[in-house]
Amino acid sequence: MTVVALVSVKGSPGVTTAATAIAASWPADRKVLLVEADPFGGDLAPRYGSAVTGGLASLSAAARRTLTPESVWEHTGELPGGLPVLFGLTNVNQAVANENAWPAIASALADLGADVVIDAGRLLPDFGGGIRHLLARADTVAVLFAPTLESIVHLRDILLSLAAEVRDRRLVVVPTATAGYSAAEIGGTLSVSVGPAMPDDPHAAAALANRRSVRRLERTRLLRWAADFVSGLELAPAPDAQTPSGETATEQGEGDAARDRRVTDPEGLAEAQAVAPAPVGASVEVGR
Repeated sequence: MTVVALVSVKGSPGVTTAATAIAASWPADRKVLLVEADPFGGDLAPRYGSAVTGGLASLSAAARRTLTPESVWEHTGELPGGLPVLFGLTNVNQAVANENAWPAIASALADLGADVVIDAGRLLPDFGGGIRHLLARADTVAVLFAPTLESIVHLRDILLSLAAEVRDRRLVVVPTATAGYSAAEIGGTLSVSVGPAMPDDPHAAAALANRRSVRRLERTRLLRWAADFVSGLELAPAPDAQTPSGETATEQGEGDAARDRRVTDPEGLAEAQAVAPAPVGASVEVGR
């Protein structure tokens, strides 16, 4: 299975939006879990008005005893359309306090029997807050940044140490706007692979943040970018992994329609809004 981690070096370049879009665009025949591991706290639960009774907080407590990959699903919830999510911690103090639990969590996620998309948020010094252990298990690490001079300077300063953590696995930097320095200029300056720029698509981003509805969200620039990002990954072979309900990933559905349902109204009440999140306050099942 494949683990992808998205991080940023400074500021808020849209890591949570990118991770959600990528997980929602995952191939329909593969099980995927979205993990909120930002040391500064998760955003998805408040965005969707969800009362979290599981998530990383309870998973961290379980990791102090014995944690198996299968037991991770006991701590996950769902976005309204059925996209499995491991809701994040509340703040950076929680992330640091649970430092000893992270090796077990990272190991369980890597052996989950499903693909994992990790929103690792803004990097702490020395990759603290558990991020070092997650980076060690990621097949691809993507660093989101604004293609400005100051952002490139900040990225350059940490790139060597980040590359040392990633080692022989894939490291790619992703500009978060089409304007600014070009991919050729960035790649030549930093000597690193540059991925397709994440477009500035405020309407689609607002829909993923549960602030508005967008018709045919899967056709927006943001979701098309996410689909292209996923298609550029070298996904490890996927066994017919069992989902929490006992269905295989293949049995969950095939094609774009099945993939789109990951973030749409679970009852299909707005078919024209193919992947638009449900309104704030929609129930999210936690602790399946």
